[in-house]
Amino acid sequence: MMEFLSGTWDILMEWLYNIIQFAFSWINIPAFPASLAGSIDSFLSLVFDNLSLLGFFIRPTTIRLVVPVLLIVINFELIYKLVMWIVRKLPFISIQ
Repeated sequence: MMEFLSGTWDILMEWLYNIIQFAFSWINIPAFPASLAGSIDSFLSLVFDNLSLLGFFIRPTTIRLVVPVLLIVINFELIYKLVMWIVRKLPFISIQ
């Protein structure tokens, strides 16, 4: 079961990456500084290498599922406004 969820999660993240890549491919963003990327990478490796300590309290799969849901719940109003703005732009729906 966990392999299925992991595979589904990977496919979902790949789709999300492709959608974002398609939507924002016209924006030319400068290269990320190597020193900053190294700092972020070392911080993330520090966090994820010590994830077993957090595993005493919360399962890592639970964190992986709860964090995106938490972000959506926190930003629900903004997401709702964005979706409604997009829906209002569609002329054949005629929502006011």
